[in-house]
Amino acid sequence: MHRALSSLLLMAILGGCAASIPKAALRLPESTLDVRSIQTRTLTAPSEIDILTATIAVLQDMEFNVERIEKPLGVITASKITDVDSFGEKAGLFFLDVLCSVGGSGGCNNSSSARDEQHITLTMVVLPSLARSEEYAVRITLQSVIYDKIDRIKVLERIDDAETYQQIFDNLRKSLYIQVGEI
Repeated sequence: MHRALSSLLLMAILGGCAASIPKAALRLPESTLDVRSIQTRTLTAPSEIDILTATIAVLQDMEFNVERIEKPLGVITASKITDVDSFGEKAGLFFLDVLCSVGGSGGCNNSSSARDEQHITLTMVVLPSLARSEEYAVRITLQSVIYDKIDRIKVLERIDDAETYQQIFDNLRKSLYIQVGEI
């Protein structure tokens, strides 16, 4: 009797949890398809290794540090750090620090919240086409993290700029053309 009551209670709890998930929660927003189309291109090459090799050359030209290469999975991860100091931002925050200290308020340290470095991470995945040999779907994603002067995260975002992706894919096509032409 005790087991039957426990089972019934458990089913009621689990049933209540399942009923509370809205149907729209399991559906991707339409903007996801737009972003994916910006991030993905179809490339023709003799092999997946040729695309990975050409990508490494392009990333090094763009001053990325290649962190990880997973040849069996067709994945490359790379990153770079850029300076995002803004004179206007630093000047404004310095002015706030001066006003704060003139007002006699202790602990004025607005300048430390100025943007300092941007860490960009690029991940590329190469998948062979199911339709044609020597054709590969290549997807690149870019993420940006901007830190302030005391290493706090100021901005964390996915980069969705279509021109940026187009430039990377154009460079990749050129590199692939040069590489395959040399074989």
